[in-house]
Amino acid sequence: MVVMHPPLVAETTVTSSSISTVHPDIMENHIFKLLDASALASASCVSSQLYSLASDETLWTNFCNSTWPSTDNPRIRRVISSFPKGPRAFFSDAVTNPDTISTTTANSSSSSPVNLDRTSRLISAVDIYYQKRHVFSKVVETESFGNRSPFRVELLDPRDTVPARIPYPVDERMMLELGDRFTLSWILIDPIRRRAMNLSSYKPVIVERRWLPGEQVHMRYGWVFNSGPGEEGSATEYVKFGISLTWEECQSGVMHVTGVSLDLEDMYGNQMSGKESLAIIQKGMVGNRGSVKGREEEGRRRYEEYMEMRRERILSVISIKEPERFHHSLYVAFRLFIFATLGLLLFRRFF
Repeated sequence: MVVMHPPLVAETTVTSSSISTVHPDIMENHIFKLLDASALASASCVSSQLYSLASDETLWTNFCNSTWPSTDNPRIRRVISSFPKGPRAFFSDAVTNPDTISTTTANSSSSSPVNLDRTSRLISAVDIYYQKRHVFSKVVETESFGNRSPFRVELLDPRDTVPARIPYPVDERMMLELGDRFTLSWILIDPIRRRAMNLSSYKPVIVERRWLPGEQVHMRYGWVFNSGPGEEGSATEYVKFGISLTWEECQSGVMHVTGVSLDLEDMYGNQMSGKESLAIIQKGMVGNRGSVKGREEEGRRRYEEYMEMRRERILSVISIKEPERFHHSLYVAFRLFIFATLGLLLFRRFF
């Protein structure tokens, strides 16, 4: 996790003499720019001087913009600057994995009870890459969600398409390669509570070809986590944020994006309502965060476990309802038999 804490006093005294000989401009303009975020966070723990230099907002703003081009947006920049520790806090939120058990901590400033009135507006910052080449970025702000209507965020209007200089797959080999070459990031931002989390597995968990309404390539990304204590055995014990990315073929034989959307499903695959989803999003925002590395593998593992649990949950419901259905069918058949017998007796008596 990219979290920086001030170094201990003892550590500062050991290294201050050697570090103080390097001019701060050299550190900021020539050394820090060569480090990635994890290395910079580690370097900041060496001494108080390095901690101060490594906390520079410009450095972390550049990290955010280079990692997620969608954050280089006036609205996003204003929101990020309002975070408790600015772009450094936003980077830590967006790069870490939302934990499987989403719980609040007692010392968290966001551990207040869930208040849906405070999360009536969410911002989505989405970036798509192909073989590490930037393909598409967009920022969408969703003002409100219906209490009963399904939670869904559409990134593109129905008539919008985004062309990409990528050949359309003509066989299954090319289809399989697409799953390894495409990465997607979907950062959901709460501008009021000043928290963010990335809901994508980065790599698709499903790549398939669809034929209706026309030939399409459909990719599915997502993230699964536990919705919190007290939900054991319920339909929302585990929930899945699903990201759908749809491609179609242009006349020139290349792909273009026709749909990008986010939804939330419960243990039975039902889309959750806006009110339910906002409560889960709040829990996810303030929950513990996991390791920075291995998001692709962790995302696929969670998805496969979720699908297996969902299958078992649905089969258990069917096994419970089957005897009820059998008894009901037997009861209906018995009543039909009685009515048919009475009808036959009456027919023979009068005719």
